[in-house]
Amino acid sequence: MEKSLIEDLNWRYATKIFDKNKKVSESDLDEITEAFRLSPSWYWLQPWKLIIVENKKTREELLPNSWNQAQIIDASHLIVLARIENPGDVLVDSYLDDMVSTSWATRENLKWYEDMMKGFLNSISIEDRNAWADRQVMIATWVLISFLASKEIDSCPIEWFDKVKYNEILWLEKLWLSSVLVLPIWYRSSEDKYSQRPKIRFEKEKLIMKI
Repeated sequence: MEKSLIEDLNWRYATKIFDKNKKVSESDLDEITEAFRLSPSWYWLQPWKLIIVENKKTREELLPNSWNQAQIIDASHLIVLARIENPGDVLVDSYLDDMVSTSWATRENLKWYEDMMKGFLNSISIEDRNAWADRQVMIATWVLISFLASKEIDSCPIEWFDKVKYNEILWLEKLWLSSVLVLPIWYRSSEDKYSQRPKIRFEKEKLIMKI
């Protein structure tokens, strides 16, 4: 019998000790990136990028800008999720061009859709556009974390890091990107005592409201 999502969520936790002898396979990594590609976003605009940091020296540069969290170095793979900076007309045009190339649609009969998306993005400030893109990245993060748990691959999302330095070290500004979240992935060590601790969450009565 296949596991349920509830079982997967009970299995995962913020791993503290990693098995440095185990690596996430390339086939699993391909599936992880495909899960990211298929993540939902507002009007399917996908204002994001997934960066896999493989270079050891680059990871070492990122470490002090991540509060020296060991996962940055020790993880099997280090994923950085970034948003597109100031998403607007260019993003919409890129998405519509892809839609036209892979479906029956034409730019002419998608004009109403184009006007709606561009109208929304152009009606809000750059700060609000970036905040909107940040929220879309968080949706994709949830998809990734859930998928990783289903594969019994550990992850620990990190929001507390120096985003300015990350953008500089990874050259993200030159690509019109900005880092949002760091997601190291690996396998837990059998020596990690936290794996045996019960999951602490508020009871439903404290979280769920019916009005």
